[in-house]
Amino acid sequence: MARTVFRNAKVFDGHRVRSDDTVVVHEGRIESVGRGLPAPAGSDVVECDGGTLLPGLIDAHTHIVGPALRQALVWGVTTELDMANFPEPMAAAKKEQDGPLGSRVADLRSAGCAATVPGGHGSERFPHIPTLTEPEEAPGFVDARIAEGSDYIKIHYDDGQLAGRLEETELPVIRKETMAAVIAAARERGMLTLVHTGTVRAALDAVESGAHGLAHLLVDHAPGREFGEVLARHGAFAVPTLSMIELLSGSSELGALAEDPDVAVHLAAEERELLGRHRAGTARRLPVDLSAAMAAVRSAHAAGVPLLAGTDAVMWLHGIGLHRELELLVRAGLTPGEALTAATATPAALFSLSDRGRIAPGLRADLLLVGGDPTADIRASRAVRGVWKRGIGVERQPGEAQAG
Repeated sequence: MARTVFRNAKVFDGHRVRSDDTVVVHEGRIESVGRGLPAPAGSDVVECDGGTLLPGLIDAHTHIVGPALRQALVWGVTTELDMANFPEPMAAAKKEQDGPLGSRVADLRSAGCAATVPGGHGSERFPHIPTLTEPEEAPGFVDARIAEGSDYIKIHYDDGQLAGRLEETELPVIRKETMAAVIAAARERGMLTLVHTGTVRAALDAVESGAHGLAHLLVDHAPGREFGEVLARHGAFAVPTLSMIELLSGSSELGALAEDPDVAVHLAAEERELLGRHRAGTARRLPVDLSAAMAAVRSAHAAGVPLLAGTDAVMWLHGIGLHRELELLVRAGLTPGEALTAATATPAALFSLSDRGRIAPGLRADLLLVGGDPTADIRASRAVRGVWKRGIGVERQPGEAQAG
């Protein structure tokens, strides 16, 4: 296989901008990184023209439906971390990674079925999924998820307040003791645990019970400094999913995405319609508070809590939604470089994906080339000029092709 040489690039390695301007890729791996490196005979040369070369992005909270993994890859999201799904399609999608079509879809990890109670969040719509109620059931529940291929464990805890308001009903919720038992069983088996919460109190309960991370910062009110301090004291991380909160709020500002020429051509028809409703102010508005979630981000960030970029994308906006998430993280107080790290090196480290998330010799050549400098203006991340997965260039089709 011929080498690919990226030259005249600004290189963001997952943590910082390097002084290097050349990256050499061979057999799906980064072979070398340096300044002015020569292109070996027969190499394919990519002239970056001063654009920025980034590690492939990692969306730390998604739900894979239909062509989601193809849509994500178009936007340079080379790995998606699914946070609740059915085990059979997840197994099939993972198998596809190693087949001839693997270079056309983002990599996948999944929690499989999330822990919830009968009639609770998730099981109210899919009553056949596994559930539990008592702490004694936790070890068996975790063992079953591991047997099904789950890469980590997700728990729906105390979602009654938020989900009840959204569905205009009252949902039963898992008890704190049962949540804690699931966390303990997962930790005993070396499994990472993430908890979906809807309130500040529930989030604190989760981390105080030993959860590794919060799958959302869906908070019922703006927390103070102590919120982040508690998370930091317990060594927890958080995936804010600000873009999902913005979507649920019916934000008209979100609709402006479709007016960006770098974005519009790669949107599926359904996505254009969705963004059009937001722009027109006719999208459904649910009682979520983006400003409160941003306050939670600021509290966590000030305390040094690791933050991961994630979208909670389900039907639409896979890929482009992560670029919007980066913008919202910057608005909440992160620097552009910190936001990019939240979508690259940090999720790779916390989810033990040691072969990706950075640009360094020996790592996978999952790469994203954008015009401009997103470390100065985060919106430049949208100006995608090329995507490579394991060193293979991704063909970026117009939006309609992505929806099929």
